[in-house]
Amino acid sequence: MSALRHFFLDPEPPLVAVEVRPRSVGVVRVVKEADRLALAAAASLDLAPGVLKPSISEDNLADPAAFRATLRSACERAGVVQGARVALVLPDPVARVSLLPASELPARGAAEAQELVRFRLRKALPFDVRDARVALRREGDQVLAVTSSRLALDPYEAACRDCGLDPGLVELSGLVLTDAVLASRPPSDRLIVNWDHGYASLLLTQGGVPTLVRTLLGPAADSAEALRREIEGTLVYYRERLGGQGLSGISVRSAAAELSLFPQELGLPAEPIEVFGVDDRRLPLQALAGAAASLFRRVA
Repeated sequence: MSALRHFFLDPEPPLVAVEVRPRSVGVVRVVKEADRLALAAAASLDLAPGVLKPSISEDNLADPAAFRATLRSACERAGVVQGARVALVLPDPVARVSLLPASELPARGAAEAQELVRFRLRKALPFDVRDARVALRREGDQVLAVTSSRLALDPYEAACRDCGLDPGLVELSGLVLTDAVLASRPPSDRLIVNWDHGYASLLLTQGGVPTLVRTLLGPAADSAEALRREIEGTLVYYRERLGGQGLSGISVRSAAAELSLFPQELGLPAEPIEVFGVDDRRLPLQALAGAAASLFRRVA
C-alpha cells in the first residue's frame, strides 16, 4: 500500500499512472494478461521551464494551461485518449511525511485520527492546518502520516479532470518507490534514495519498515557530492541513534542525473531502481519509475 491512497479508498487499482516530476510528465498504461499486468504503452514529455514548482503550501502550477497541454500530449502518446481512472504520482516536496508513535493515535475512526494528526502537526506545517489533507497507515509500532494542503493538491487533480482523467489514487513518488522496493526484496535494513531535480528524499527502512523519512531541498540535493554528505549523516544517525547493525544496500532512483554520478564512496552498493515490467531502453526509465512502481507495485 501507499500513504496517499485517495483519502483514500481504492476498490480497484487503476491501469494508468500519471507521474508528475519537476520537469516532466510521464504516463504509463498497462493491460491485464491472465493473472498479471503487462506494459501497454508509456510516454514522458518535458515541461517548459517555470510551468511547475513543487510546494507543500502553494499552488504548484504556475502555468496550468501549459501543464494540461503537456499532460494531454503524454496521454495521447501512451494511448489514453478516452479518459481513464489513474494513479497520480506527485513529487515528494508536495507533502510532509511524518512517523508518529502509534500509541499517540489510539484506534479510533479515520476522521478522528486525522484530526489528532492535524493537532499534533499544527506548528510544523507552513499553512493553516484546517486546510490539511491527511492520509495515515500503520507501520509497526508507528503511524506514517502524509500531510499536504488543498492548495497544493487540488490543482493537480483539477488538471487531471480537465483532461478526462479521474485521479482515484494519489501517491508520493518516494513512498511508492519504497513500497515497491520492499515488496521486491527480503525484509532488511535498506536506504531508498529518490533523487530528482530540486530535491532528494532519503527513506530508511529497518526490517522492511520505514523508520526515517527526509526530503532535502536546494543545495543539499544539487549535486552528488552534497547528497553524499547527507547520506553519510543519515548513516551515522542510523548506527548511533537507531541502533542499526548494517544496511543491505542502497536503492536509488536517479532522475536528476546519471547514476554514474551518484557517490560510490559509501562502502555500500548503490543499485538503481529498475522499472519492473518495462524493458524498452528507448524510454526514459528513471523518469517513469514512480509511475511504473505505482502500477506494478514491484521493481526489478
